[in-house]
Amino acid sequence: MRSPPGCSRPLPLPPLPSASTIALQELQVKAMDENQEHTLSQLDESIKRLEPQAEDEVEEVERILDQLPLIHGRQEAEEMAKKLVEGVSHVIDYLGAVAQLHPAAGIVVGALSQVVSLELQRHENNAHIVVVHTTMVKTVYHVRFLARIQVKFEEDIEERMKVIFKHMGETIRDFGAFVDTYHTCWQKTYKVLFAHVHKRKLEHFGNRFQQHKEDLDEMKKTLTQMQLSTVVLNTEKILNALRIEDPDVQKAEEFVKQNGGADEVRQNPELVDAVASILQEKATLGMKEMLRQDFDDVLEKHTARYMKKLENVQDAIIASVSASQTAILSRLNEGPHVLIEDEEIRTIWERNRWKSCVKSRIFIEGIHEHYQTKFHEHGSHDHSNDAWTLPFFSRAMYHSAIGDIVDDDGSGYLSASEVNEFVSGKRSMPSWTNPQWFAFWAGGWYNNNVWYHRHIKHMLQEMATSLGTVRTSERSRHSVDLVQRIVESLTTLVLVADVEDPARPVKVPHQLRRLQEEYRSYEEQFIQTNLSHFGNHISDKSCLHAVIQNTRVELHMMALQKALIVHLQMIVAEAVSSNQVDDRHLIAIEELATSCIVVFVAFEDRMRDLVRSWRFEGKEIGMQVDRYADGLFRKCYRQTHTYERVYDDLRGCIFGNDFTLPRHLRPFSSGSRIQTTVDGLNRELTVLSERVQTLEDHLSNAEQPQQIERRARSTFCPSSPSVTGRSKDGALQVVPGDRTGRPPQGPPPPGGKGAVVRRGFEKILRRIRVTLLFDRLSATLSSMTHNYVLPSYDQVVSSVVRLVCETSIQTHRCGACLGRSQACMVLSAYGFE
Repeated sequence: MRSPPGCSRPLPLPPLPSASTIALQELQVKAMDENQEHTLSQLDESIKRLEPQAEDEVEEVERILDQLPLIHGRQEAEEMAKKLVEGVSHVIDYLGAVAQLHPAAGIVVGALSQVVSLELQRHENNAHIVVVHTTMVKTVYHVRFLARIQVKFEEDIEERMKVIFKHMGETIRDFGAFVDTYHTCWQKTYKVLFAHVHKRKLEHFGNRFQQHKEDLDEMKKTLTQMQLSTVVLNTEKILNALRIEDPDVQKAEEFVKQNGGADEVRQNPELVDAVASILQEKATLGMKEMLRQDFDDVLEKHTARYMKKLENVQDAIIASVSASQTAILSRLNEGPHVLIEDEEIRTIWERNRWKSCVKSRIFIEGIHEHYQTKFHEHGSHDHSNDAWTLPFFSRAMYHSAIGDIVDDDGSGYLSASEVNEFVSGKRSMPSWTNPQWFAFWAGGWYNNNVWYHRHIKHMLQEMATSLGTVRTSERSRHSVDLVQRIVESLTTLVLVADVEDPARPVKVPHQLRRLQEEYRSYEEQFIQTNLSHFGNHISDKSCLHAVIQNTRVELHMMALQKALIVHLQMIVAEAVSSNQVDDRHLIAIEELATSCIVVFVAFEDRMRDLVRSWRFEGKEIGMQVDRYADGLFRKCYRQTHTYERVYDDLRGCIFGNDFTLPRHLRPFSSGSRIQTTVDGLNRELTVLSERVQTLEDHLSNAEQPQQIERRARSTFCPSSPSVTGRSKDGALQVVPGDRTGRPPQGPPPPGGKGAVVRRGFEKILRRIRVTLLFDRLSATLSSMTHNYVLPSYDQVVSSVVRLVCETSIQTHRCGACLGRSQACMVLSAYGFE
């Protein structure tokens, strides 16, 4: 196929992950062979059920595509693009059923599932890319004609079908690599200076998908005379009509035209800085280096990393298909225990007659009972001396740790799929037994986190010390200071996991210590191997999942952070030894610091997902956070303002502070939360303190004493103190009153009546600042922000001032206090109704 005009070379054709595709097809064939007649019946039913739903989705997608060119706002276009990406779920399910019935289509449907899965994980979708993405889905949807023919007729054109599907799979993966590269270079500066290349590529992929559609139509005519409804591919027309208005981008494009075009600007660092400034961005050194390269070179380099992501996604798809087939077969067998893959755990599940899920506590008790009986019957010295693991099942302090590792969603219930996922992880340590696997996650995993935490902290301290010894010229001093600021910010951000390093050595069984060392060696090796595939740079969450081979970032975060900091230490050591920080060092440090931000954002997102789940279940959030995963999320949850400040500093060092980062680099936000820093609460508390001081001054103000005195008396209540006049210094005279409201008889206290007011109010303020601001104020603000919606300034001040007044009413031991009526009067005077 010819390349479109203007392309300097054809797109790279990465090797297909044939092993994964074959594994998926073998899995499908195996499931069909086990009970072929019933399985074929199930597939026919699925196809008949899904086909009308898929047709409806295709029609809805075409309707949205027709509306897309009429939209010019960026946010609205992104929302429409998100609908297009998420609106083809039944189409994918339908094509999956067709591929199971006709395995020859598995290669193209598998490739489509991978690309769509990665696109669904993106927080932001580009409208132009989604147009071609939808064209890709509609092209593969033509495979549906296979559902109308018998499998035996495929033999006549089997070779031709394989060639067509192979080329389609290659095109789909090429397009996926291009999209991933586009989103990896997420700054607007990239988008503007590579816009002409992006446009050519999208048109190129549109033409390739159009050619694949025509090939499928020819094959359909060969197999059947049946006419299917036509799916229109008007990709080029939509792309040409689509216009997203962005004033900054328009200014930047005009600047680029005036300075010789994008290719000329890309080679000039000063012009790149100017374009970035127009777009309110900071042109990093890494950006300038990448812009100097040809886009095809960038794409070719990134494709290898993209293929690693696809492998991780393919594993998830295979696991999903396996679980689906197992669920079908389980309905034909004895009960829910057949869902369990491990034979020993399946026996325990069946003996206890558990359903498809079981309470975490009951599961651990069942495991404990099983192994206790087993070791007692065979002797404590049998079965590789695994009797030492019994305390980890019998002692309640370890139950939570075991349950949390298995319990993915923190619900307190363990499903069969969660148990399978946990036990299958033991394949990485083939010499371990099930009791050893449970014992390690009960205590050894946390001990390893302590070890990682200690070494990371030590390395960061060494880096900070060594950077202080660098003596360089005044011109180069800025680079050294920048690296020092990055290291200082990372010292807090990287150690976000709440791991308590004990002051004294903790007694650990020597068997568990051996397991810790073995797992730590394995974990560091596989993380470093995967990290090297991505050039020691984690660009987004899908890349992170591919590195740690898991979606639960907390399980391997400490090992990953240590690997990143080791590379950072090597770069800093090289810079210190040369007594200068050059551009090469800065680019590498920027990438590593960005990787740490991605890990932190994923960690915070994981915490928010858990919090949301606990809230739906009506659980006490603070207690769950303190308990889950040995309290790993505690600091992130309770000290958010600390990490927001550090994050802002680090972001400013790398990307500047003038614009908002994309979602995969932006923590502390959700659909219902305004992205406002909690540091603002500190400023509000400072202002609040000034407001309280103003209230005190207001009580002593002599400018309008008669009005205040008159309002105070008009709202006087029997149990409140009396406002009887003013002292010589002009302050209001507030003295305790009896139940009749009359002031007490006798001489005034020493120091004058105004002194009583001041001393009493000072006692109130002291009590408020010690008790209220550190206890009740914390609870109040926590309740106000329980939905992640930060209150406005006035709401905070109003609530706290009211709380101040309520507290003052309860403080009867003070020499003087404000009554409720007087408090309302003061609030009204300040506009707090």
